[in-house]
Amino acid sequence: MISQTDHACKSYEEEVKMKHPKLYIFVMVLAIIIALPGSIFAQKGMVTGQVIDAETSDPLPGANVVVVGTNVGTAANIDGYFTLNLAPGTYDILCSMIGYEKQIELQVIVNTNISKEISFRLKMETIEGEEVVVEAQVERDNSAILLRDRKKAEAVSDAISAEDMSQSGAGDAAAAMKKVTGASVVDGKYVYIRGLGDRYAATTLNGAELPSADPDKQSFQLDLIPSNMLNNINTIKTFTPDKPGTFTGGLVDVTTKNYPQKLTIQMSTSSGYNSVTTGNDNFIQPNSGGHDWLAMDDGSRELPSIFGSSPAEIPTPRDVENLEQALYLDEASKSFSNVMMPIASSAGINSSMGFSLGNTLFFDEAQNHSIGFFGSLKWGQQYSFYENGETGRFKLVGDLEDVEALTPEFTGEDKKGTRDISWGSIANLAYKNNTFGHIKFSYMRTQSAESMARYLEGYRASDRTSSASTRTFETRVLSWTERGLNSYQLEGDHKVSSVLNMNIDWQVALAENDQIEPDQRYFFNIYDINEDGEYLYGNDLANSQSPQRYYRDLNEKTRSGQFNLNFPFKQWNGFDAKFKTGFSGKSITRSYDQRRFEYDTSNLSYRQYGPDVDTYFAQVGIVDSVSSSRYRRWYGLTINEKINPSNFFDGDADVTAAYAMIDLPLTSKLRFIGGARIEKSLMNSRTENPDDGAGNLKNTDVLPSINFIYAPQDNMNLRIAATQTVARPTFRELAPYQSFEFVGDFIYRGNTELSRTLIQNYDIRWEWFQNPGEVLAVSGFFKNFNDPLEPFLDPRGASGDDALQSIQNVDNARVLGVELEAKKALGFINSNLKNFHLGTNLSIVGSEVDIPQAELEEIRAQGDPNAESTRPFTGQSPYLLNVNMVYKSFSHNNSAGLFYNVFGDRLYLVATAATPDIYERAYGTLDFKGTLGITRNINLSLTAKNLLNRARVFSYQLENDQVNEEFIYQKYKRGTTIGISLDYKL
Repeated sequence: MISQTDHACKSYEEEVKMKHPKLYIFVMVLAIIIALPGSIFAQKGMVTGQVIDAETSDPLPGANVVVVGTNVGTAANIDGYFTLNLAPGTYDILCSMIGYEKQIELQVIVNTNISKEISFRLKMETIEGEEVVVEAQVERDNSAILLRDRKKAEAVSDAISAEDMSQSGAGDAAAAMKKVTGASVVDGKYVYIRGLGDRYAATTLNGAELPSADPDKQSFQLDLIPSNMLNNINTIKTFTPDKPGTFTGGLVDVTTKNYPQKLTIQMSTSSGYNSVTTGNDNFIQPNSGGHDWLAMDDGSRELPSIFGSSPAEIPTPRDVENLEQALYLDEASKSFSNVMMPIASSAGINSSMGFSLGNTLFFDEAQNHSIGFFGSLKWGQQYSFYENGETGRFKLVGDLEDVEALTPEFTGEDKKGTRDISWGSIANLAYKNNTFGHIKFSYMRTQSAESMARYLEGYRASDRTSSASTRTFETRVLSWTERGLNSYQLEGDHKVSSVLNMNIDWQVALAENDQIEPDQRYFFNIYDINEDGEYLYGNDLANSQSPQRYYRDLNEKTRSGQFNLNFPFKQWNGFDAKFKTGFSGKSITRSYDQRRFEYDTSNLSYRQYGPDVDTYFAQVGIVDSVSSSRYRRWYGLTINEKINPSNFFDGDADVTAAYAMIDLPLTSKLRFIGGARIEKSLMNSRTENPDDGAGNLKNTDVLPSINFIYAPQDNMNLRIAATQTVARPTFRELAPYQSFEFVGDFIYRGNTELSRTLIQNYDIRWEWFQNPGEVLAVSGFFKNFNDPLEPFLDPRGASGDDALQSIQNVDNARVLGVELEAKKALGFINSNLKNFHLGTNLSIVGSEVDIPQAELEEIRAQGDPNAESTRPFTGQSPYLLNVNMVYKSFSHNNSAGLFYNVFGDRLYLVATAATPDIYERAYGTLDFKGTLGITRNINLSLTAKNLLNRARVFSYQLENDQVNEEFIYQKYKRGTTIGISLDYKL
């Protein structure tokens, strides 16, 4: 007999199978893997051990340990430990590492359910006579290998490995960058290095520059790249001539996973619960489409076809002259969805799924010819929500030294719900020939979307002029933002021994980034409460804008190529040196379109319908019969396109470069790396309004770089560098483009008179690599900016009461900072602590940029006569601190870690006149991740993010002799997220 519970389970299973077949298949496959009989694993035995240097007893991370005669093998971890799971039997086990003699352990007997321990002490390899060339692929996905690379690197750099990302639970490249020394992440996607972001940071994918998909910023949005597709992220902080000259804070080089040396299959799934969001019935969202789960609009948000691809001349009811025009206005007005109100629903759980597959196929026994491939796919969604948030806008009225409070313009409660959906895929294919070299093709596709609904309710000071006034405003925002990246790369690396032992590497790449914002909707209204308690609604067009819909579309393409020649040689004392030269070029095109539609509410007041928003927006177009004699009457709401050719702009840029540099040991301990790069740039930006003119830049810049590395001992470096870099404006900044910014409440206008910025950079770093995976480092830096680009609020203003923000070159800016870093295993304190690892980094940064003269004069005239003539860079934190404590088991896949991150107050928005600027206040997060190795193939992980759950605060600070008080611009809490994940790896 079948119970009701069985019937319910079967019914639910069928529902999932019908509605989500891909999800059902994935879950079933995963369930089969997990449910494999325990006897399969029970029949295995285990061989464990450690690989160390025979002379120094240091662990040798990355050493290969393989079973002779099979393709079974592994690599030693950061501490030199390895584990092999083998069926019962007798095996010969070989250990090897580049630069060391091979060692073999014969006749190792493996028994069921018994761990056999062996160790390898490798001796340095001595080669006499003919030179031997060894071709090997080193996986740069763990911190020990990256620290080894950093010790030998030409420039100051910091990196985070795939191993570190996994241990910290970072889901994307932006989250991972929070752990890097001197790096902070703004708005969850934009990386600031040493207090500098946007134009002062650059992002490359496997060495090829990435375009931006943000109309306002030049930097790439790193949250687009899932962390499970990455080997590492290397942040280069000192310019060398073989790198683009357009980074000053840092160059973030994102490296995707390489093809593995043996068949590797990995599957994962996760679920998460948020204490504020999950299951909350007050969660709000816009109307959804059928393809939202793919982060793609299904067409339901697209601009109706009646409007065409060019701005439409739509008659108003007052301009209608015949029946045909009346019917056209009716059709146009009714073509939009009438949903203008957030929809209340219950938020779902956070979830993700991933799959990857890779292998190397050899064509001969000597393994001289091979093809490697790797593919990965990840999908995920997250919900976030806050209610009872606070929002406000304030201004200074009077003199700063005399007032006791800022005057509110409006204050209110804030509610916001978002659903973020993303997926990404990567495909790599490489051919390798030990004589010819290798050729590799890489493709990456990422797609993400944010569905957002927001509701604000509060009062404006101008509406509450008496204590009896009850006037209250309501604002609703519905939006869908869709972002996508396509990246294609073809690269090669070839050894030409017959020509000065030369090495050639080259790359061609195409990257396309887009951001689509279809049907963003804004609706504002007011209401009063009369003596009888009745709510009286209205539009208040005299003091606010009509209901609006926006359609925005940005596309940017970057085509790039580079060709490099590397000539190794021996200097006068026989030390290895090299000369490197090459050239590169890139071509960028960008297009941005914005169309704005506004409802004419003069024929239909919201007073008749409030608070029923849906019914109100159903009364559109002709709401009664129409005839040839009455075509001017009987209209409800009608739509009109606000045409402004300045809202459409295009840009193009071409940058060509050539460089030469040398890496020359002057003595056994002192190394010089220097050279110069010449960059020729041509940049154009223009709107579709012929009266606006165009912005142009044409420059040829020589960018020198001088680096000295002094190594007092083999595991220690002292680095000193002096370089010059360049920064250029964005296309939007250079175009005479104008738009209303809802974040900040101002009109933005570009500036065609901008010029580029030259920056002199000075760096010093001491670093001590004590053991594999360990480092102590102290860094200092100073940067001087000539003609920096600085946003400012123009005192001349714009139309109406809106502030006007623009950008201009100012005289000077400066950045000064110190960085401290430590990574250390705690076994030196007590042997019982050998599994514990402590990591910490601290950055202290100060910056000042000249305030544009016209704005400074306005500030001093409007209430702050003693105002400083400088302010910090936007987004720059005075301090950044990361602390983590990680436990890692040597013989199992067990680990646990606590991760703390905090940043100091940073400038968020510049306020008008003498009103104090708005700062994002110091914010700290504490995360936890623990992993349990259930079997050799399956790991179970538990994560807890934002355990402190502190409020995010953006505020003004009024400080004088009478008061020191904070006024809230925005405040909310996101809650704590608990997640569980399951990983299977073959």
